[in-house]
Amino acid sequence: MLTVLLSDSAGPGPAWFGAREHETGDVLLSLPVELGQRVELVHTHSVHRRPVHEVYSVSVSDGLLMEEIRFDAHGANLPSGPETIGGVTTTFERVASGYRADHHGRPLGTVRMVVGSRDVDHRLVVADKEIRLLDLAEPGTRIELYTWTHLRDPGE
Repeated sequence: MLTVLLSDSAGPGPAWFGAREHETGDVLLSLPVELGQRVELVHTHSVHRRPVHEVYSVSVSDGLLMEEIRFDAHGANLPSGPETIGGVTTTFERVASGYRADHHGRPLGTVRMVVGSRDVDHRLVVADKEIRLLDLAEPGTRIELYTWTHLRDPGE
């Protein structure tokens, strides 16, 4: 497990961001974060080979919130306009760097994903620290990104 100290926690108690193997629950990463802090997942799209930035934030009650996704070219499974998800419609806009879909803090709880190959190169950016998921797990490993807001073993 990799533990990185970033800063003191804010709010009523410590908040933490973590990554664990989905099948085993083994903790791969544990980081102290502030409530409301943004966590970015950056990668190269596996089909059209262009950069994608997924931005989440840390919530007390809802775990990870989907804030936005940014990309510079359309591709498979990327939005091409506003979408209504769970009764909330995203805001889709053309920006100088490409496209931005604002998800307005849509609650996700956790994010399950598969660690990509070197070509995909999934990286987490938290408080200006960058962590390569390939440094934590092999390509093809199913992992879960999650948060918690009290002191306990995150593997429990």
